[in-house]
Amino acid sequence: MRSRLLALGAATLTTLGLATWPAHAEPDTHALDLDAAFAQAAQEYDVPRDLLVAVGHNETRLDGHGGQPSQDNGFGVMHLVDNPTSATLAQAADLTGASLDALRSHSPTNIRGAAAVLDALADDAGLTDRASLDQWYPVVASYGSTLSANDTFALLREGLATRAPDGEIIGFPAHRSLPARATSDDLHAQGPDYPDSRWIPAHGANYGAGRSAAINQIVIHVTQGSYAGTISWFQNPSSGVSAHYVVKSSNGEVTQMVRDGDTAYHARSANPRTLGIEHEGFVDNPAWFTESMYRSSAALTRWLADRHGIPKTRQGIVGHNEVPGNDHTDPGPHWNWGHYLDLVNGGGSSGGVFTGSSTDFDGDGRDDIVTFTHGPLDDVYVALSSGAGFTGTTVKWHDRFALSGETPLTGDFNGDGRDDIVTFTHGSLTDVYVALSTGSSFGPGQKWHDFFALNGEVPAVGDVNGDGRDDIITFTRNNLADVYVALSTGTSFGASQKWHDFFGIAGEYPGVADVNGDGRDDIVVFTRGTLGDVYVALSTGSGFGASAKWHDWFSVGGELPRIGDFNGDGKADIATFTVNAAADVYVALSNGSAFVGTEQKWNDFFGIAGEFPYTGDFNGDGRDDVVTFTHNNLADVYTALSTGTAFGGGAKWHDYFGLPGETSF
Repeated sequence: MRSRLLALGAATLTTLGLATWPAHAEPDTHALDLDAAFAQAAQEYDVPRDLLVAVGHNETRLDGHGGQPSQDNGFGVMHLVDNPTSATLAQAADLTGASLDALRSHSPTNIRGAAAVLDALADDAGLTDRASLDQWYPVVASYGSTLSANDTFALLREGLATRAPDGEIIGFPAHRSLPARATSDDLHAQGPDYPDSRWIPAHGANYGAGRSAAINQIVIHVTQGSYAGTISWFQNPSSGVSAHYVVKSSNGEVTQMVRDGDTAYHARSANPRTLGIEHEGFVDNPAWFTESMYRSSAALTRWLADRHGIPKTRQGIVGHNEVPGNDHTDPGPHWNWGHYLDLVNGGGSSGGVFTGSSTDFDGDGRDDIVTFTHGPLDDVYVALSSGAGFTGTTVKWHDRFALSGETPLTGDFNGDGRDDIVTFTHGSLTDVYVALSTGSSFGPGQKWHDFFALNGEVPAVGDVNGDGRDDIITFTRNNLADVYVALSTGTSFGASQKWHDFFGIAGEYPGVADVNGDGRDDIVVFTRGTLGDVYVALSTGSGFGASAKWHDWFSVGGELPRIGDFNGDGKADIATFTVNAAADVYVALSNGSAFVGTEQKWNDFFGIAGEFPYTGDFNGDGRDDVVTFTHNNLADVYTALSTGTAFGGGAKWHDYFGLPGETSF
């Protein structure tokens, strides 16, 4: 049945409200092939184009992974499977005549193969109205599982606008008329151990009853597959593997599959003494590692560590790759260990997503440093800059601000020249509190907004309308990737307004700074990963304009990007810290319409793995410098001053500031 064209083309997307997708630079031919492949496969096999995209996004985030298999031996964008209980790969080969190699590694062929399988399943199901998306639910469940079908149709209801791994923007509008499906809470009982989990037991062949050793470590895994696919694989008796818990990327949902007191098969020789937590995603794509996942997993790990007496350190919480006798690489280079351990230990931040904001708390023209202790004390300490060091070790500026799980930031919200502090509560309240600086302390915390920066969103601070007062911004970083702004009145933040409708998707690294020197802060996003692109949307004073690519290879892999005016010309530049053994720092300067320079190394040893680098003008010369917090038992703070063309040698400016678990910048 291949008669009707159900593809949703660009013209249709325009009429349905997605016309304001970012006007990026022209993608390459290969990037164009992916969306064309969905349209062509939809037409050939009479499968709704949006359904194909939703299935692919749910399974792989539209990433073919170079033909490499998933955990359950699935391949390509559409996750065509070849294992003892599912043979969609072979079925696709039979239906299309394509070779197995092409179906594994060539994305258009893989998409066509999946469309052919869905077409055959629709025929088997006696589907009569192929134009009705709702009628496809049992077909999608047969293709994967009921759980994966629920996720696919939830995505169809929500809508999608995303960047494929090769840079192409692909999506579809929300199909609000689709009925809401049952959630996991409705379908499954509470987990037998962790109370905030659902219970879907693994097959008995995939774990051992009881334990032969005491639990002393938690092992962090990445599924190399989807949430639903992993759960299904652990229920498959032929898999021979399992984990105690699986965490979902999009919303942090936790499914328990093996009781804590039983031995899951997840880490070979370490199985008897460890607990395994799988995280939905692939090690080579940071888009899977959402803030919702980090926070949910950290809460689970904290609960398990407290229950079983496991140290909440890198000795007690390890990666699969660190377990002796294992040959796996997960959780991989994109897993943010520093942020994760901060959350496990009660700290609060937005995924370590801090690109730079001013911290001049006494208004003397030199940026200072601040640390938020979070629970149980929730104190705020400041060390002021003298121009050659940070003074003060125990100068408490506030005794209850930024509770555990909240995101603290800084900015001059009343325009008096002194930077203040703000905290975003997230959670069910999503309040925003501000404490204004007096020059020697922060005043009482006051609510400035009662609904801003929901769970999983990344808040930021900047003067986006150029009135001299910093405003608040939040990046939803979900499938829609909206950006909302609430302007400061000097005594509160006004109503939240959408300033951009596609910027900063999950896994990307957003920031705020004045990159063209017009006095209004703009938004910047680093895709990181394998693309390493940098996009900018300039502020008009009442919105952010079209997104444009300002750099095509910067802050790759798991590097940490930052923003600051490093040469003092009034335009914010970008820096990236490799945070590895080399500990290099690279800078690309802004010329007002692009960031220039790829391999401009400004320091060859600053900000090693586990440290938290940041930026600020610490000596008041008009050029932003770099600072790093060791966040270890020494709690040292090092600074490297900008010369305008490089950062000088790192020098210790404080010897005890910013302890492990605190948020410091």
